[in-house]
Amino acid sequence: MERNACFNYNTLPMENAFNVRELGGYAARKGSITKYHEFLRSDSLTDITAEDQEFLIKYGLKAVIDLRGREETLIYPNPFRENPQVAYINLPFITETVLDMRAVREEGFRPEVFYVNLVEYKEMVKELFQFILAHAEGCILFHCQAGKDRTGILAMLLLGICGVSREDIIANYQVTHTYLKNHVELRIEDGLEELEYSKPEWIEAAYDHIMNDYGSFRKYLLSAGLSKKDIKAIRRKLIQKAL
Repeated sequence: MERNACFNYNTLPMENAFNVRELGGYAARKGSITKYHEFLRSDSLTDITAEDQEFLIKYGLKAVIDLRGREETLIYPNPFRENPQVAYINLPFITETVLDMRAVREEGFRPEVFYVNLVEYKEMVKELFQFILAHAEGCILFHCQAGKDRTGILAMLLLGICGVSREDIIANYQVTHTYLKNHVELRIEDGLEELEYSKPEWIEAAYDHIMNDYGSFRKYLLSAGLSKKDIKAIRRKLIQKAL
């Protein structure tokens, strides 16, 4: 596969990861646009090739945020964990209610409620943004196992604080199932097959919760413990004036 790491890709051409996508190229606040080569969202990187790894390094990758639980990281290790060229951190962005799938079956599971619960896990949201602020130079990749739920919420927060439209944020989330459905077995069974999908109403619930309960993404992040200076720094990293 011929690839040029200087190009701006929407979906990166990887051999064994199928949902590695840019946050660049979206219309943002005050006539700006989100930058390429600053943030990538991804599914698991466990099976990527050495060539894939080198391609990401050349693309500008400097830091990886692994949003999975500790057990997930042991079963499906991240290849950048020991790479001296990349700053790696595991920040489990998950609530205990979904750690045990048996409990999910017994108690019932509503994805839209889970997404709102992730938004309200503000201690972890603050940690995530503090890591981002500490590694503002270069491209940051963040991922979970499928690159859908936990990854989708962080992508929404980053795009939201930059003023990307509700419709574009939902669309960015929604295509995950399209990219994964023919490539990845998500190991979902016993009546939970619906969780393989990336239904727009799930991310809509999280988006609308922020807007209805906080009024804006800025106010939400302030409530999570970020400062006005922090928020400005995130925006500087991700957006630029359109030509």
